[in-house]
Amino acid sequence: MPPKLKGKPQKKKKGKKLKSGTGSVEEQFRKATLEVDILQDHLALQRQVTRQAQQRKYELHGKLQELQEDIQDERDEKQAIYNEMTRQHRDLEQQSSARIQHLEDEVAELKLQLNNSQQAFKLLSEESQRVTEEKEAEIEELKKQVETMETEYEQILHSSLDRILSKLALAAQQWEKESLSIHQHYKHMLQDCGLNPLDI
Repeated sequence: MPPKLKGKPQKKKKGKKLKSGTGSVEEQFRKATLEVDILQDHLALQRQVTRQAQQRKYELHGKLQELQEDIQDERDEKQAIYNEMTRQHRDLEQQSSARIQHLEDEVAELKLQLNNSQQAFKLLSEESQRVTEEKEAEIEELKKQVETMETEYEQILHSSLDRILSKLALAAQQWEKESLSIHQHYKHMLQDCGLNPLDI
């Protein structure tokens, strides 16, 4: 009888130690889970930043398209002015040819007007060229900004992912060390109780 009574309390003590050890493992697991949740939140934040960058990229592309359309409108307007000036020039020459014998003074005045028109067209052409060059330079600058932003956000994303993977690897390594320590602890406990861990 007495040996049986001794055996039962030993089992109870063993059970209490197991529960205490299990609680420690569960606490470590909760800590690891909390760290994973924090890393997931960080990753979600990085994704939000990436989405905002992509939205900005789309906005810049839209602005780029608008600038290109403005340039095309300027070119169309320039061509329309050129065509109108050419038509006026042709009309003036035809009128001058028909009335050259009697209207030399009027022809001189019309030539003066034509010269003024050509100068105005030249100035308008130069101004249009300047505006076109400025807008093209702005387009190139916007393209460079878009490329720079893409590169920067790609580097940020890669850096964040590398840090997350590094932290996860460190957590896994710590978990493996803790698990090995727990296994060794229980192995010694079983051996102290006279049990062979391989038989269990």
